[in-house]
Amino acid sequence: MIADGAAIGPEMNGLYELSQKMRNIQLYLPESFEWIILESGLVEGKEIGEILEEPETYIDSTEYFSWERYFTDLLVEKTQGSYLQYKKAKLNRNYLHRKSKEAILSVMEGIELSK
Repeated sequence: MIADGAAIGPEMNGLYELSQKMRNIQLYLPESFEWIILESGLVEGKEIGEILEEPETYIDSTEYFSWERYFTDLLVEKTQGSYLQYKKAKLNRNYLHRKSKEAILSVMEGIELSK
């Protein structure tokens, strides 16, 4: 199961119990889809790498309700005016191209799934 780690919190106890009963369930709970895109390297910038290494240093909890909202704003800002311009309401078709999909999937493949 792939779910938005920032949004799944209230359901986590039930999911954990289910995963213990049914051993064939694997959970992948990234911070958010936006985090995966930023981690993929599709959007260039040294600052992005620094932020992803230590997000707690950059995310102001008085301004952002969740890390997911921060990563969404960061992705929107860093892709504005580019072919990868991101809008949460509708996925830009450029993220569906082979190169983009491979970059995004490589992030997921590099993380061990919990059992």
